[in-house]
Amino acid sequence: MILTDRQLNAIVLAGGGLVVDAPTLTFNQLRELAASAHDGNAELVVKNVGGLTADQLQTLAATAPGRISFDLTT
Repeated sequence: MILTDRQLNAIVLAGGGLVVDAPTLTFNQLRELAASAHDGNAELVVKNVGGLTADQLQTLAATAPGRISFDLTT
């Protein structure tokens, strides 16, 4: 099932946790999801983060403290 970024944000804002694949979203979309996770008290797991910088990961973490995790496994 393919969902739009708007649908993903709505799910997270409603409190639903998600696991997302970083390469399928832009950094701005990830940041919006992180903000929605914060506002919806939802858990967000981001996989395949190899294309993101440490600064970007820190920005995402600061956007949703305690609500976002990064899967660093390969």
